[in-house]
Amino acid sequence: MRFKYVLIGLVVLVVAVVVAGIAILKSQDFNQYKGLIAAKVKEATGRDLTLAGDVDLVISWNPALAVNDVTFSNASWGSRPELIKMKRLEAEVRLIPLLSGNVEVNRIVLKGADILLETNDKGQGNWVFTPATPSTATTTTTTTSTSSATGGPATLPVVHNIRIEDSQVLWTDGVTKQTKTIVIKSFTAEADSASSPIEIALDGSYNDNPIAAKGTIGAVGALLANQAFPIDVTVEAGGAKIALKGAAAKPLTAEGVAVALAIEGKSLADLNAISGATLPPLGPYSVAGNLSNPSGVYKVEQLQLKMGTSSMTGDASVAMGGKKPSITANLAAAMIDLKDFGVKPAAGGGAGSGVTSSGTANDGRIFPADPLPFDGLGAVDANIHLTAQKFIKDPVTLENLELDMVLQDSKLTLKNFQSGLGGGNFVISAVIDGAKTPAPVAVKINAKQVEVGTLLQTLSISDVLTGGKADLDLDVAGAGNSVREIMAGLNGNTNFAMGEGHINNRFAQILLSDLFKLIASGGSGDSTNLNCFVSKFDIKKGLATSTGLVLDTNGASIVGNGDINLANEKLKLHLDPRAKQTNLANLAIPVNIGGTMANPSVTPDAAALAQGIAGAAVGVASGGGDILGALAGVTGSGGSSSGTTTTATAGGGGNPCVVALNGGTGTSTTGSTAPAAPTTPGQKVLDDAGKTLQDTGNALKSLLP
Repeated sequence: MRFKYVLIGLVVLVVAVVVAGIAILKSQDFNQYKGLIAAKVKEATGRDLTLAGDVDLVISWNPALAVNDVTFSNASWGSRPELIKMKRLEAEVRLIPLLSGNVEVNRIVLKGADILLETNDKGQGNWVFTPATPSTATTTTTTTSTSSATGGPATLPVVHNIRIEDSQVLWTDGVTKQTKTIVIKSFTAEADSASSPIEIALDGSYNDNPIAAKGTIGAVGALLANQAFPIDVTVEAGGAKIALKGAAAKPLTAEGVAVALAIEGKSLADLNAISGATLPPLGPYSVAGNLSNPSGVYKVEQLQLKMGTSSMTGDASVAMGGKKPSITANLAAAMIDLKDFGVKPAAGGGAGSGVTSSGTANDGRIFPADPLPFDGLGAVDANIHLTAQKFIKDPVTLENLELDMVLQDSKLTLKNFQSGLGGGNFVISAVIDGAKTPAPVAVKINAKQVEVGTLLQTLSISDVLTGGKADLDLDVAGAGNSVREIMAGLNGNTNFAMGEGHINNRFAQILLSDLFKLIASGGSGDSTNLNCFVSKFDIKKGLATSTGLVLDTNGASIVGNGDINLANEKLKLHLDPRAKQTNLANLAIPVNIGGTMANPSVTPDAAALAQGIAGAAVGVASGGGDILGALAGVTGSGGSSSGTTTTATAGGGGNPCVVALNGGTGTSTTGSTAPAAPTTPGQKVLDDAGKTLQDTGNALKSLLP
């Protein structure tokens, strides 16, 4: 029985407490706090808080105070008077503290809030507050303070939880004039006290795309005082998961940021709506690093980037204090495969195709007149150092790549670009000065002992030659804002030398026309054996003049001369073949190559025919040495060709390729027997040859941005 009375007593006590609490609540005039709250807000921020409606009491187990039509003033320069407009503000009050005369707010609920965050044309945010002066704050507090029901001074209530429902945040950038909208279905922030960390959770959308966030941030007091503000938040948006953990020394001005950042997702394209950019459908991707911003420079240290199968590490920074962003990066990659970044292999040009066709310009020219994007060089400054164990642009793989790139005041300098390629070494340097009109462009390429097919593929030229080791020295300079303009005034020289290898038969048939059967001997049905090939051109004001052009096969040696006008793309070349057997002499007809690069033509040399001049048959002599060994002594590309013999034409001389490299036009060849195949020489318009010659323009354009 006693237990029964105890329970009854407890129930009576609880009821008494509740009744007492309700009585206290009803006895309170909560409108008395409106002035105090406004004064405290003014003191802390220098802004006006207006509570237009009466403070109403909603009686329940968690009694609530509610007021309609709440506004918080904007910065003086703001685009509208209010930073915040709110339809309704509710505050749930804790009962027990009321018994002792204290007001503790269990929860504040904001409904229908319209929050404007904006910057002015100098980048200053309207959320940067200027506290009221002490005299103003004292005066305001004195005039607005009231006494509590017990006669003591009123104090600002403690708030433990904030909830926002059915609201929106509008962001306006005063510099770029861009706007973004965050719709908040629900947002909660909960803390034990003003000095305690805040637990947050968000469910909403960003520019009509779902976004969710949860985690812990610093205390309200630290935020308002612009003091150290910890962050440990995870955000899910645009198919990405973003984790931030660290702190900001001055959160209101975003200074002293030191945050560990991690981002991962399935496709960059999922971020388009969130980022405001147009990103390609690349991925999966991940980015991790330590983000900081000392002295206004945003740094990412211990960067780890993965895109598809590619990965790199290093440090990067962006300085925003100057007239334009300045990027500095030091990166190292295990592998970079450009297909992971959306770079596709060139169309055509596969093994055995002989040509790579990207289409000709509408005016029938090879070199495009489209403006090159040199204006974009002025967008940023950059200083980038990159190393990569493998750098892949299908079908080419560069090994142990190292490069330095400097972009300063619209001038791009590519230096120290070197890598292993096709068993040899490959080096490029280039300078493009986009600040000048026309833009000066200078390119140097040096390749040593590189497999020739790989070298040509790297330069976006079709697989005309394969199998042999080649050396290339290219040093050219020009000026212009399109490839056509640059080629029209180009100066410099090219020097290409190849040892034993193969020439693609399809290309040989196109370029050499009736001479093809003369040179074809050995090899497969797709290619013809080459003993050596040399091509040297001096270029002055867009006119490329041959100073050494020799192609030596088992069937014949062909020595060329003439020029190519890069300005109007007209050809004026002469090929003089020398047969290696008497029964092939009737095929050795000198020819002229004319027409244009887009539409070349081959005709027999009428003057040579009229004079009865044709390639003399070469008698095979025994002994004489190793032609490839001699070539190796000049070019460094070598190897031996056991079983070959050196022969001499009536004119005498040594290896024709070596002679060409030394500035002559020698006609000695390597002896070999080729089956006779009668043919009828004649003019043939080479429609397909233009596609191959077009690769010259593509190669130059591939070196430009």
